[in-house]
Amino acid sequence: MDIFELVKNEKFFNPLSSKNRKIYFECILQLIEKSKEVPVMYDSDARNCITMYLKNCEYRFQNEKEADEPGTVMPEKNASDIMLYLRDCGWVTPREIGRNGENVANVATNCRRIIEFLRKMCEKSSEGALSNHIFSMYEILKSSFEEDSARAERPFSTILKPLIDNEVELKNELLDLKDNIANIMRMVMEFQDANSVGQFFMKDELLNQFFSDYFFIKNNGLIPSQIAFIKSKLRLLAQGDLFPKMVSECAFQLQIEEYLAQEKVEAYISELQYFLTVEYEENIELIDARINTYYNLANTRMMLVMSNGLNLESVLDSFLSVMKTMDQEEKQNTLDKVSGCLAVCSQKYISRKSYEKRVKKDRDDSSIGLKVEAISAEELERRTKELMNNTKNRFSIEAVNRFFESRMQKNHMLELKEQKIASREEAIMFAASVMYTGIEEFPYEVELQDDYVETEIARITNLKVRRR
Repeated sequence: MDIFELVKNEKFFNPLSSKNRKIYFECILQLIEKSKEVPVMYDSDARNCITMYLKNCEYRFQNEKEADEPGTVMPEKNASDIMLYLRDCGWVTPREIGRNGENVANVATNCRRIIEFLRKMCEKSSEGALSNHIFSMYEILKSSFEEDSARAERPFSTILKPLIDNEVELKNELLDLKDNIANIMRMVMEFQDANSVGQFFMKDELLNQFFSDYFFIKNNGLIPSQIAFIKSKLRLLAQGDLFPKMVSECAFQLQIEEYLAQEKVEAYISELQYFLTVEYEENIELIDARINTYYNLANTRMMLVMSNGLNLESVLDSFLSVMKTMDQEEKQNTLDKVSGCLAVCSQKYISRKSYEKRVKKDRDDSSIGLKVEAISAEELERRTKELMNNTKNRFSIEAVNRFFESRMQKNHMLELKEQKIASREEAIMFAASVMYTGIEEFPYEVELQDDYVETEIARITNLKVRRR
């Protein structure tokens, strides 16, 4: 939809390009904050809010139609003029009488959304932004496949659309990171002295924020596992029971045919899968290359600045290359002259630790070893049985029997994917059943399936357990 058809006012963007644009922007921010404090905001409340801002404002308000001289207009009059102008441009709703007989001064919905977007863009901080989008996608998909999930009722608007929004934002954050690294490299090239280089490394918080979150993604072992989880759930989303619901909801919301809605949903899922599988890795590799280039460039620039713009490596290479062509006498004379230009001081220190002889301590070997004691075969057998009886096996055949008896109750069969695995011990119980199948004391038989079950504990092969 056209943005100019949405705002329905030709003057809507005029305040952002006028000579008082900074004042209008700050005033509308003040009105938005004020509207959050009161149930209904009237004209008097709005004028008082703007008047208070103008009294403390560092900018001087100028009338849009005539040039006022400094100090000729009171803040109260300016506040009224600002309210009239904002209402004329559609930032404030038209006049409407409230319950107390005074006009209501509500900020228009479109204005509130656009100003909020501009405010967030001005205050944007990339610290944690990259990882937050990955965490959000992970939490959305994790909650979507839980039992009795509320998201499953409207999967298109509560699952697929938020995933697309986070994917777009994550892509934008990666692009911003690449652009900012390029800007930082351009700043490094402009340094002319060591002081400016040192100030940049000490005070550039933007650089630290970008690199901090990026290296968190690179070095934290949780991020790759979460991305793998997201990709696996996207495959289930495209093939599971939620897909028809998404298509139906998409068709209803967008008022399109079912086959068009199916194509759109498939395109969204394919876009997510392609980004996480291909584009994300390509962007990370490109950022790695740019960061390495940045470090190399900063190192080179630092060397040039510290050497007053002279590349000593290049000069030394040229000098040694020329010396190779000299005869022995000329080479010796050159080296004698060069030695007079260098002042090398050798400083060496010695302490008592350098020549102190270590004294070997005598060890007491009298208590080393075990006493030899004769023991009869009967005593050895008795102690062995006592040790075995006192050692408790938590995953013995009896323990596994009790576990499945409590799980199956009166049922003849159970399947792993229908069970809830809440702890590591329960997962090992199912694994132990595979080991005990075929043993006479174990009254169950286990059949392994081709699919896998994703649990919070581990990824386990699906299996069916039947009573014999």
